[in-house]
Amino acid sequence: MEKEFSKTQVLTDLGLTLVQTKIYLVLAEFPGLKVSEISEKAKVARPDVYSTLSSLNKKGLVEKILEKPLKYNAVPLNEGLRILLARRTAKYRKIRAEAQLLLETSEISNSNKSKIVQKPNFALIPKGELVINRINTAIKNAQFSIDLVLSWKRFACGIITTFTENMEKALKRNVEVRFIVEKPPKNKTSKQLIENVRKNPSVQIRFVAEYPKTVFGIYDEKEMFLIVFSKTGLPDSPALWSNNESFIALGRECFEILWHAATQSSH
Repeated sequence: MEKEFSKTQVLTDLGLTLVQTKIYLVLAEFPGLKVSEISEKAKVARPDVYSTLSSLNKKGLVEKILEKPLKYNAVPLNEGLRILLARRTAKYRKIRAEAQLLLETSEISNSNKSKIVQKPNFALIPKGELVINRINTAIKNAQFSIDLVLSWKRFACGIITTFTENMEKALKRNVEVRFIVEKPPKNKTSKQLIENVRKNPSVQIRFVAEYPKTVFGIYDEKEMFLIVFSKTGLPDSPALWSNNESFIALGRECFEILWHAATQSSH
């Protein structure tokens, strides 16, 4: 039963319906069956057997034996799997190409929209992948400056994994990045991470003694993300986004006060 279930699961994952799978597997095991025999062994109604045999024939998985009455054979399972895999791969490539085209079109559209003067607004971005993707986009679009207030855990996670690629690209564009981070644990790993970050002349980092009460980021002084629940993990809090000038000015004033109060020493 376990092997049979496995075959069924694989074939349906490759695009066959459950009825198509039942009939194909019956014919793969018992070649040369009549419609009535297929119906009985697969436990599928005869009218459905006729239409399913036709669809399997078009897929190249079943062939007719020209006798009276008609009988049917299935191609061997290994050959059938190759046929379905090839078809699935071709379909995936087509979808991927279409998705890439849609993505490029969407980026052009968004670029054109960004040239239009937008009214200041606020948006609450749900936690999880969406907030991470929006922050990644902000880093990707930044041209001049990124100012961030972070916990050590968020800083380390973002630098090492989540935002690494786009942050590196931003630094290659000579975007000025300033970090205000809580003082890290006293260990070799923390020290090495800070040293690596400071190697880039476009990066400055300062430290505050306590976990920051507010975690936020300002990008090109045009948009700001404020993490709603500052003491959660990176993907576990929604974020308030805004391009409102007054809101961003408030964030910038807060950042500058913290920046001048922070120290360059991590200990």
